[in-house]
Amino acid sequence: MSNSDITLGKYIAEKREAANLSQRELAKEIRISHSTISRIEKDDGISPDNATLRAIAKRLNLDYNYLLALNKAIDNEPEIRVIQRAAKKMSEKDKQKMLNILQATFEDLFKEEDDVE
Repeated sequence: MSNSDITLGKYIAEKREAANLSQRELAKEIRISHSTISRIEKDDGISPDNATLRAIAKRLNLDYNYLLALNKAIDNEPEIRVIQRAAKKMSEKDKQKMLNILQATFEDLFKEEDDVE
């Protein structure tokens, strides 16, 4: 898995499996619901709170700050979650079309600082 493919959910699932724990076992040990672990691992648009991330990091011996960084990639705005869910269902070609439309529509927002003269 390349760095660009790493999501909070995928990372936690990978590390949980490496520790030979089921979702239910991890949930029980850190005192959260199994469904919460399941939704986190599915990258289902939920952003776990810091206490949950800290408990997961401690139990799986992970870097808490790394989990925080991955978690910040999850945007809690409802509009962004809608786009994220739609993007999961799109082909790479359709994702590129969507990006092209956004870049053309909101050109100033997509400019890199190096592009500004």
